Amino acid sequence: MDHMRREFLIIMFIAVSLNAFPQSPPLGSSNSTEKATEVKLQEEALRQAELRYDVHAADALLSKDFVLTAASDGSLRSKSEFLPMIGDKSDPLEVLEYGGMQIRIYGDTAVVLSTIHEKADYGGKPVEFRGRRTAVWVQQNKRWVCVTIHASSFPPK
Repeated sequence: MDHMRREFLIIMFIAVSLNAFPQSPPLGSSNSTEKATEVKLQEEALRQAELRYDVHAADALLSKDFVLTAASDGSLRSKSEFLPMIGDKSDPLEVLEYGGMQIRIYGDTAVVLSTIHEKADYGGKPVEFRGRRTAVWVQQNKRWVCVTIHASSFPPK
């Protein structure tokens, strides 16, 4: 293969590869930074709603078609199944912390990556969970709502 054709193919491969991934504004841009700040505030509002067993506040933060993928067994839970879990005071939630949060903005969509630490009593038995969490937020009618959360546990030590 001659040298010019090979360089052309390499350049075309790079160009096609770059266009295969979603483009988002640079993280340093004011629009992206502003949106990330708004999403971070919504994340904290949802965390506080869970800690306070505030179903009404959580309801306002979740989209109508919200889906939770449970870390325990991979089952899917709709908004109508998740909200009663938030309001259930019979299983007290002692700790709910997110760490290492990264927020990536793609237009009117935000992907939040973080670690999660949860400690609660389930059925009178203490349970502690540590894992990774991904939440997807979309901007609808000028406000951010969460459309899905997926959690997976770290392997046991």
